[in-house]
Amino acid sequence: MEKRNIKDFLNDDKFILWRLTGDGELESYWKGFLVENPASKVEFESAIKVFSALRLKKTVLNDTEYERLLRRIKATLSRMQRQRRVHLLVRYAAAACIALIAGFAAWHYYINGARKANEVQADISGIIVGENLEDKDIVLITGEASISFDKDVTVQLDESGKAIVREASSTKATVFETAKTQMNTLVVPYGKRSRIELSDGTLIWLNSGSVLEFPAAFSANTRQVKLIGEMYIEVARDDDKPFTVSTSGFDVQVLGTKFNISAYHDAETQSVVLIEGKVSVKSASRGETALNPSDMLVARDDRWDTQRVDVDEYTSWKNGYLVLNRTPIAELLHRLERYYNLSFNVQENVKFGSKTVSGKIVLSENIDEVMKTLALLTSTKYTREGKTIYIR
Repeated sequence: MEKRNIKDFLNDDKFILWRLTGDGELESYWKGFLVENPASKVEFESAIKVFSALRLKKTVLNDTEYERLLRRIKATLSRMQRQRRVHLLVRYAAAACIALIAGFAAWHYYINGARKANEVQADISGIIVGENLEDKDIVLITGEASISFDKDVTVQLDESGKAIVREASSTKATVFETAKTQMNTLVVPYGKRSRIELSDGTLIWLNSGSVLEFPAAFSANTRQVKLIGEMYIEVARDDDKPFTVSTSGFDVQVLGTKFNISAYHDAETQSVVLIEGKVSVKSASRGETALNPSDMLVARDDRWDTQRVDVDEYTSWKNGYLVLNRTPIAELLHRLERYYNLSFNVQENVKFGSKTVSGKIVLSENIDEVMKTLALLTSTKYTREGKTIYIR
């Protein structure tokens, strides 16, 4: 009887090919394996979850690495064909070789290349202790009134200034009259998210730990909101009314576009990532900078830098996952703190330095699944006792 762990499965060619293709013969092979080796079932099922949660793009490979891994996969397919175990899979691979091998090569690069490199760099001793913080409600403040919600909400403003609010997993809607002569405020604490549709049709996704100030209806000439925290926004186009998002560090002005802003008070930097259209970023000290799609402006103190980026890395949070590309481990922990309302206490002997992580984390409602993926990505060990998380 053989007992394997998660790493064994993630390094097994048959396992990877089976997860990529769903081949029937490999399905039978693994069913037979579990019958003969029941002690490996838990690790096998965990490996399936990890594989589903982690997918890297081919862009993580340079040409030399990709060609080398391409040869390796071809050799694997050839060997399996000779063994006559997966002849259907080989025919499938012949029809879709590039897509299959690209995914296979990227996965092997992650498991055997990038991850092992991280194991060498991220030799972290000591313990990181995470605690669940007290759960707080989302609050909508309008005039003298404030309304609380214990679940994520969607808010829709109509042209008369009424706010229609729906809580997550509820079919009921609550209607409120919003203040007409002053700004309204939506406060989204750590551990919660919200979406709001403004009176002009503009859509905003608010990330955890964010505050948005907005009017019930826009004036005749301008549209303006104020942000603390992070949001993804799709601005409804109106050539006669430019739209402005104001933060503590800059203003972003547009006519109609899609972009992401991160402007947390406790962060060292603020950023704007443009997905579609054009935006103009302005401040009294730095003047004006125009951005094109896939541009990111990073503001640190009084310095602005622009660079080309993969926008999915900065917008995927609204779709329920994080794309990581050489992301500093300390930054990843901080993002998880906000998203799940956690507090990580990093001991003095734990030094991250320049250590980074690449991969993908699905932001599951089950924190254990998230932390297991984090442990795999960072080559650490994770345990939990009640509401306390330990990363060793």
